[in-house]
Amino acid sequence: MRDTQYLIAMLDAEDGAEVIRSCSDDDWPRLIDVAARHKALPLLAAAAVDAEFASILSPSFATMLATSTADVSSPQLTLSLVHHRNTLRIADLESQRAELQEMLRDKGFPTVALKGAALLERNIWPNPAARRMTDIDLLVVDLAHAVPANDAIIDHGYRMVRSDEVSADSIDHDDHQEPALLRADRHGSVEIHAHLLPRFARHALTRERAVQNIVSSAGAKLALDDVALHVISHARLADRALVRADLALNSIFDVGYLLAHDPSIGHALVNRPMARDVRRAVNVQLAAVESVFDTSVVGVTASARLWWRWTLWLADHPRMHSLYRDLVMVPLFLDRDRLSIRAGQELRGISLARARLTYFTRRARTALGDAQRTSAHA
Repeated sequence: MRDTQYLIAMLDAEDGAEVIRSCSDDDWPRLIDVAARHKALPLLAAAAVDAEFASILSPSFATMLATSTADVSSPQLTLSLVHHRNTLRIADLESQRAELQEMLRDKGFPTVALKGAALLERNIWPNPAARRMTDIDLLVVDLAHAVPANDAIIDHGYRMVRSDEVSADSIDHDDHQEPALLRADRHGSVEIHAHLLPRFARHALTRERAVQNIVSSAGAKLALDDVALHVISHARLADRALVRADLALNSIFDVGYLLAHDPSIGHALVNRPMARDVRRAVNVQLAAVESVFDTSVVGVTASARLWWRWTLWLADHPRMHSLYRDLVMVPLFLDRDRLSIRAGQELRGISLARARLTYFTRRARTALGDAQRTSAHA
């Protein structure tokens, strides 16, 4: 069984415990790396605890492990420590979310929680400590409140930094679009969003529609189908992830647990008018949920199932994935407007052709180098 499919089997609600207990010591280091690559390591750790393969650590023992200079070579101890750390992180992030939203609401800057914060707020995950989460994303209901809301959080003891100023242990660089707000005595970071999605994906879910659908009776929360569409758009439209066939297990479990919480979300997404690329993203994510959760999901197409199988295959062939990713990104990065922005001037004719040739050559060299490095570490 390929590593990614082996990992998915470990996460199965019914049979995963037996798969975890039967895994050999030689396989564990590789599978832990695969789980980390797919942003599902806390989920694997929680499954290992449920299977009684890993343990719930006492605070004193966890502190000793965390401060020890010796390597934690045992997979049981590694997963136990991951579970312990993420339990503390999630509890603190959820505490911060509630505290900050109340503070901002009192100051007249109402917000709604996005992504992981929205899921934790509604108790969507059966075990919150199983979800990987690096930050708290909050959307201001009124666009004009973005700057004063940031200022209010800074006055509350946080400081604003850019993601390249901090270590990867503090912030996941790839997850951040807005300046991060940090506080030395708290886990993770906070982001105030004026928009739900990056500029190139905003058509998937506009802030105007999301604000109109806010459930005020539930304490100002996004509608659940908007939460699902927002999660899918981030996972499969960001940087053309759908075209690149990137695997995001974390977001697949997000949508799977959302559908388990409220099956009508699937019908709402199927019947919702969407642009073609958004529809494809939703279909592939639903196909992934159908496969991972071993259940029938409304609206899944045959082409989406085929794309999911292609994604699984690429996930276990890193060199092919790297080459494929760089290849399909070429048209996007040779776009005239993008190249003009990079050059700082309007490019046309010979200047545009020269810029495209130069950038294509640079991308090709990068692609080959990425593939070689990926192959060496596989």
